[in-house]
Amino acid sequence: MSIGRKLAALVTSVCLTAVVWTGSAEAAQVSVGQGDTLWAIAQKNGTTVETIKKLNNLTSDNLQIGQVLTIPDQPTNQAARPLTASPNVSRGIADRAMAVLDYAKQYIGVRYRAGGESPAGFDCSGYVRYVFKNFGIDLVHTAAGQYSAGTAIAKDELRPGDLVFFNTGGHGINHSGIYIGNNEFIHASSSRGIKIDSLNDSYWSARYRGAGRIL
Repeated sequence: MSIGRKLAALVTSVCLTAVVWTGSAEAAQVSVGQGDTLWAIAQKNGTTVETIKKLNNLTSDNLQIGQVLTIPDQPTNQAARPLTASPNVSRGIADRAMAVLDYAKQYIGVRYRAGGESPAGFDCSGYVRYVFKNFGIDLVHTAAGQYSAGTAIAKDELRPGDLVFFNTGGHGINHSGIYIGNNEFIHASSSRGIKIDSLNDSYWSARYRGAGRIL
């Protein structure tokens, strides 16, 4: 290992996530600190959430303070996966949106449960809240409240990671989901649980009421 990387390890160790070098040319370790997520650790260390999970045989994104994770010693540069060709979207925002979507898709197939906001069962706003809370964004557990929390954007401005809102009956906004690109969104359907649908679908296009950006 080069002297430069050893010095980098000493500097990093004063941060919230402490880095402990194993002496291997291929791997190092990090100790999980307060507020850390797999996405944040991957970004700090130039790798991806998927790589960290594979190295540590993790089956979920949940971490515990003090937990020691193995990471690649050399940055993989795979953490930056562009979501869009738009020059107006920073690499950091695109990376974070991709991490949000990767995390959200893990729960496809989880059943719908009124009032639910855990993998035991989700309702629409509970699912959105659960996903974004993993990335340090605490949203309220109502679709209308989530709409008010973000910056309103036009439908043709949608980019992955934005929130989309609908009226499925009654008054106002009462359903929310996460836009994933290509006119598709992921959400908690009351009939089939977490699934991906198209904004072009006749049912959803007729009930679409707006979008919001929180990333």
